[in-house]
Amino acid sequence: MNTSKPFFEIYTFDQVENNQQFNNPAPHAHDLIEIIWTVSGTCSLKVDMQTYSPKCDQVFGIMPHQLHQFTVDLNAQGYIIRFNELFLQEYNSVYHADLLLVLMQSANVSYSEEIRNEMKTIMDKLIQEFSQQQLYSSDILSRYLNILFIHMSRQSHAAPSTNQQTHNNRQAKRFIQLVDQHFKAHKKVSEFADIMCVTPSYLNEAIKKTTGYTAGHHIRQRVILEAKRHAAYSDNSMKEVAWDLGFTDICYFSKLFKKETGYNFSEFKKRQEKVLAV
Repeated sequence: MNTSKPFFEIYTFDQVENNQQFNNPAPHAHDLIEIIWTVSGTCSLKVDMQTYSPKCDQVFGIMPHQLHQFTVDLNAQGYIIRFNELFLQEYNSVYHADLLLVLMQSANVSYSEEIRNEMKTIMDKLIQEFSQQQLYSSDILSRYLNILFIHMSRQSHAAPSTNQQTHNNRQAKRFIQLVDQHFKAHKKVSEFADIMCVTPSYLNEAIKKTTGYTAGHHIRQRVILEAKRHAAYSDNSMKEVAWDLGFTDICYFSKLFKKETGYNFSEFKKRQEKVLAV
């Protein structure tokens, strides 16, 4: 699967009933964010050795690389959405801190009938747009996904949580916002920990518990996202991009870019030029 470009897909349970990629009897993991919503009927979900039986008022968010196993009973109705982090970053005007936090809390929230009806309408619109794949479909999909997250966020904020969860959520939101503002100047976890007046180990632990990623991962991904944008939409050389992003060691930037994307800078740039030319 190509993770160097935004990725999104949505299916109903009926569409994936005989698809082993989704209805998989064996535990597996992937590098996508996955949302599972059982509208009616029953299904079984195991995530990191914890077993759940999703009800019609629960939405489960599975983070990248979480080991999970999902089986759907006959006649169960629901939806599965899968997308990568780049889709959130690329197609959302506001950085995705709130969205990740909502997903991490979603299994603990009971949705009202009114909210469920609104969410089902949005899911059906997502299905329709995804199946058509017309011009600007990605932009429309992202807007519907934003509305879905807004409904989920409203309900999540209304639900009770422990003091520790609330604290971790606030820390994660602040950290990701700081990364978005200062990623050119600061590349180390310790630098952001100093700004937030906490230790690097504490910051890493709090961020990973809340989002499923380490603090360092978020920093790297924000830097690489900006580098990809430069590669795709500007004529700047790799050296110019590296300098703009705050790197003085061009070789280090080159190695980091290839490690995170699978391509060197010039290869990635050529691939994006072909994509944009289509």
